[in-house]
Parts: sequence; C-alpha cells; structure tokens
Amino acid sequence: MALSLKNSRYSSRLDKGLLPVLLFFPTLLIAIGCWFVTDSPLVGIAAMVLALFHIVLTLVFIWPCYYLLGESQLEVRCGLARIVLPYKDIQRVQASNASMPSPALSLRRLAIESHQGLLLISPANRSKFLQELSLRMHGRYVAEQESAADDSVNISHIVNDRI
Repeated sequence: MALSLKNSRYSSRLDKGLLPVLLFFPTLLIAIGCWFVTDSPLVGIAAMVLALFHIVLTLVFIWPCYYLLGESQLEVRCGLARIVLPYKDIQRVQASNASMPSPALSLRRLAIESHQGLLLISPANRSKFLQELSLRMHGRYVAEQESAADDSVNISHIVNDRI
C-alpha cells in the first residue's frame, strides 16, 4: 500500500496537576504586587511585571505543543522547539512515566528511542497515535483505511519489530 500524504496532528495530553504548578509562581507574584502596591509602588509594580514576564515566558516554551505524523517523519512542536525525527531513525517506542524535561505536558508519556537520543512525548490519544505511528513506520498507513483489519498492528511490533 502507498503512503498517504495526509498529516495527522495529535495534541499533547495536559495533566490537570500541571496547571497549578505553572500558575503558582505568577499568582504568588501578583499577590505580593497587590500587597505592596499601596506601601511601596515600585516593589508592587515590579512583582506584577515579573509575574507577567513569567507567564509570557512559560507560554513561549510550552504553547503550542503537538505531534505531527507526516509521510516520512514525526514532527514534535512545543513552543519554540521543533524536533523532526524520520521514521527510519526510530529504534524503539515504549510507555514511560519519566519526569525528565521534554516536549510533553503530561507524565503519561511515550519514550521514543532513536539515533538522535531519547524523546519523551505525551499524545492525548496515545493508543491511536501508537497505531498510526507503527503503520507509518512500516509503510502501511493509508488515511482512508486507518482501522482496516489487515492494517491493524499490535503495539508490541513497535517495540520489537524493525524499528
């Protein structure tokens, strides 16, 4: 079967516990700013500006965060970072809960080992992502027949097959 030219985009899964962690420091700075703005306007304004800077900087590094399965490569986009990983370079894919810094907004991750090193991602629909990744890696993905019986692939093939 021929490869389809259609790209599939998967958003990153977002852990509910991540939002409070990301918002704690800016919220604390805004509270400090409000507290000090009447007594010491310079300190209050500085704290609020620092909170705004923190929010903008965080967004620059985490938004948007998605994974694009293309014809011959996986493209990972998280903020300013863009990683392109050809399917032929992928050696192994497995579930992971590693907490290393990565282009993933969840700890429910996939570890992708390749010639470029280890890449941790967290697609929202992990099983569908794995199935499509496997089909694309093995040259059997056709957009119109994503769930055809003869195209279905056991996820263990991703770990043990060519890859």
